[in-house]
Amino acid sequence: MSPATTAPPATESPMPADRNTPSDQENVPLLLQGDRFEDTFRQSSVDYQRRFRAQLRTLPSHLPEPALVTFTSAHDAEIDRLSLELGLQGYPLYRIDADDCADHRLVLDPDAGTMCIDGLLVRPELLWIRHFMPNAIMVNGSAVVSRYIRDQWTAVLEIVREWPTTHINPPASRRASRLAQLRQAAALGIRVPDTVLASSAEEAAAALTCPPTELIAKVAGDHFVQHEPGQVTGVFPRRVPAAASATEPVPLLFQRYVPHDREVRVFNVGDELFAYEVRKSDPRDVWAQPEAVAVTAVDVPDRLAEPVTTLLGCTRYAFSGFDFLITPDGTPVFLECNANGDWTWFERGAGDDRVSRAALHYFTTHPALSPTAVRDFRG
Repeated sequence: MSPATTAPPATESPMPADRNTPSDQENVPLLLQGDRFEDTFRQSSVDYQRRFRAQLRTLPSHLPEPALVTFTSAHDAEIDRLSLELGLQGYPLYRIDADDCADHRLVLDPDAGTMCIDGLLVRPELLWIRHFMPNAIMVNGSAVVSRYIRDQWTAVLEIVREWPTTHINPPASRRASRLAQLRQAAALGIRVPDTVLASSAEEAAAALTCPPTELIAKVAGDHFVQHEPGQVTGVFPRRVPAAASATEPVPLLFQRYVPHDREVRVFNVGDELFAYEVRKSDPRDVWAQPEAVAVTAVDVPDRLAEPVTTLLGCTRYAFSGFDFLITPDGTPVFLECNANGDWTWFERGAGDDRVSRAALHYFTTHPALSPTAVRDFRG
């Protein structure tokens, strides 16, 4: 999600107050001060096809099964549902989760264009790299062994990114930083927040010529710190408090606050676009107080369709989610693109399943895939 806060009425200009008071511990990074959001991610996959892969397969063992292959994590709800729905129609999906990848066998043959996953030969006609994070790998061993395994899986993931097949989201575009996304959008004439990467709020404020309290701070990387496999702490966007003057241990993205009425997430599934309106009073409500967030399924606003389509022409993503603020006069302001396109939370909040249905249709009609597994197998 994005660093948006719900703006006050258009006649007012102050930013909403920050609920978290600054920490007295000066060495604590800004985004870890105050109340922390902590959670435990599921580490055992509930994937339907993974559980019954051998029974679902119909091809002889020496023939590679054309399939969708995804590298993700055990808590990937979108892949859980997609695997079930595709499996019931006979479309194979092979999945490698970061959480337990060290316990599974993998053979990559680039000349043949095949992968052998736990002894089952696969041709990844479509390859989707999603939530595969080496920090999630569960390892029993010394610190050296643990670091060795995670470092080498990071290298393996780079090899997978280069695999000669159709990638759902092209690897080069997928890895574009948030700052690169903003620069690209601005170059295309799409409005973005004034942004700088800096080691302190004071330096960012000086660069953006505004008071520090008019800034939103966010990480340049992932919004979760996974200090132990499955154990996560959120480092979510927040406005800069008045007392924030310490130098951060790592540079943050600082953005000048943009007064706005609402936030809109626009998903694309291929060429189809789906929009959800989000209203909240604090940047971290999405994770920390989801009950305080209102999500509504809406038609794609006319003024959003063109910038989203323009950005998609650059990224060539098959699945993604674009975050925008909508100013009081209706101007869209681009914040970032989520290349994983996670949509389950939005559908649950809005009480619809438009994106899920579109995702199923995308894969069952994709020319690279065909049903080669047992249909309607329910174990």
